[in-house]
Amino acid sequence: MCQALAELVTYKVIERKKSIGQAKEVGRITEWYKKHEAGVAKVEETILSIGSSLFLVNEGSSCCYLATIESIKIDDISVNEVQTSKGMEVGLKFDVDAKKGFRLYQLYV
Repeated sequence: MCQALAELVTYKVIERKKSIGQAKEVGRITEWYKKHEAGVAKVEETILSIGSSLFLVNEGSSCCYLATIESIKIDDISVNEVQTSKGMEVGLKFDVDAKKGFRLYQLYV
């Protein structure tokens, strides 16, 4: 119960920050490979780097949690950081499990 409440509060915080320009949706997971705990995300223009954090949001269930990027692949080549462009597909591995359809958000201070 506590975890569900924490996720709901986090979801509401992301929604508020999005409305005031302090959060931006930067992509969506289009494929998820549970065995490898990694997936493919179609992203917008942003910078992604290993060790940085994104919020994973499933808007249908208000599920929301913080995930750290553990690895990034572009065309099956590992990179530490990438400047993405709109519509680009990026392989991402997080420190938490995700699912197809989760949206990726970055927070700005």
